[in-house]
Amino acid sequence: MPRSTRPRSSPIVSERARPSASCGAGPAGERIRLALETSTRSPSLALESGGSFLERALSAERPHASDLLPALAELLGELGASPRDLGAVFVGTGPGSYTGLRVGIATALGLARGAGAALFGVPSGETLAWAELEPGEEAAIVLDARGGELYFARYGRTPEGVTVLHAPCVLAAGDLGLLLPSGSRVFADAEAARAAGLERLALHIEPAVPRAGALLALGSRRLAAEGAQDPAQIEPLYLRAFAAKSRRR
Repeated sequence: MPRSTRPRSSPIVSERARPSASCGAGPAGERIRLALETSTRSPSLALESGGSFLERALSAERPHASDLLPALAELLGELGASPRDLGAVFVGTGPGSYTGLRVGIATALGLARGAGAALFGVPSGETLAWAELEPGEEAAIVLDARGGELYFARYGRTPEGVTVLHAPCVLAAGDLGLLLPSGSRVFADAEAARAAGLERLALHIEPAVPRAGALLALGSRRLAAEGAQDPAQIEPLYLRAFAAKSRRR
């Protein structure tokens, strides 16, 4: 099945997309759908309204909070819209960066509340599997959890969505080989690959991160099938207690 939701590599992408069911009245008779994916050091956001699709990847060198709202304002401006024109807000729930998840989810909650928009959270690994796998394929996702530990999950792609084969968990880096047979396909960034010692295992390793464009596509399917979530349901998948770092004086 052709995949039309895979994010492009340019900072801003604008393309024609299939019209979707209206979430309510907006500047062009259809309210806007927004996706925020902030679980990694390469956050992104995407907007869709009618036949217009816009996506932006934010800088990995700057704090999520400093760029997210200005980037959203710029993309909304390209559509001649404002935050009150949002009809649905989708947000990635991790696991991943503690700070990124807090910023993304807090922003999504505030925007949805202010616009009266539908709200839906999607685990970030499921978004990645939706974008990168073809129906019938499977892959594991490995993230560096620091302290010699990893976030691990495994997913399968179906024509209509994503199946969780191994729920996200935290494990010791040395235990990864017990869960991955030789030849397994693994999505992992460079930091996770080093932490897990993936080069020593006979695996197919691919660098990939979840993107807002794919989140918007998968989230829209789930919103149509399940309806909006209550804000209290939108929680980050931290998987372990947050360990605050104290500054040295």
